[in-house]
Amino acid sequence: MNLLLVKFTDRAVEEVTIAAAGSWSSGAEVMNLLLDRRGEGVKVTEEVVRAAARNKSFGAEVMKLLLNRFSHYIKTK
Repeated sequence: MNLLLVKFTDRAVEEVTIAAAGSWSSGAEVMNLLLDRRGEGVKVTEEVVRAAARNKSFGAEVMKLLLNRFSHYIKTK
């Protein structure tokens, strides 16, 4: 898994991030691994946030991870 995370293209990382955010079985674990390995390379798009919001099992944990790591990037209108 670590090798894959290093070799992934930006688009592939985005797709994996969306899948992790929506994963009902291990979303928080996978998201934490992604954030640890790719750090600032993980792009938190609207699609990622929506996937986490729909995740009834681990969505709250995923949102907490994202907020803890990226709160300095949050912009409000």
